[in-house]
Amino acid sequence: MAIWLEVDVRSGVPIYVQIVDQIRHAVEVGSLTGGDRLPTVRALAGELTVAPNTVVKAYNELQRAGFIESRAGVGTVVAEGVGGMARDRRVEALYERLSALVRDAVGLGITEDELWERFDAAFERFHERAGRLEDGE
Repeated sequence: MAIWLEVDVRSGVPIYVQIVDQIRHAVEVGSLTGGDRLPTVRALAGELTVAPNTVVKAYNELQRAGFIESRAGVGTVVAEGVGGMARDRRVEALYERLSALVRDAVGLGITEDELWERFDAAFERFHERAGRLEDGE
């Protein structure tokens, strides 16, 4: 049921954080949407061969963040409307990275015109690539 979830015990990142990150990512990219059921704690712990408390900790963090909710008789599900919330967070993070990019460019002496030229070229390149993918090339 949770084939898309993988943990790496040697990564140095706590397993519950890996679970949280992967579920958040799945919601952000639309692999999981509002109302989708998540595996039970016991089932996910068994599949990942981790302690049930690890899954409980991950689910609790996701619930506090508003990504999932527990429903009586249904189990743990992705919260409704969470996709838009996740997108808003990603957009805000993008704008923060943009601010850092501009700050770094100014620090390196790159002019606004040079930066815009590179930005336009990159934007055009990605739009072309996306268009080719939509056309099935």
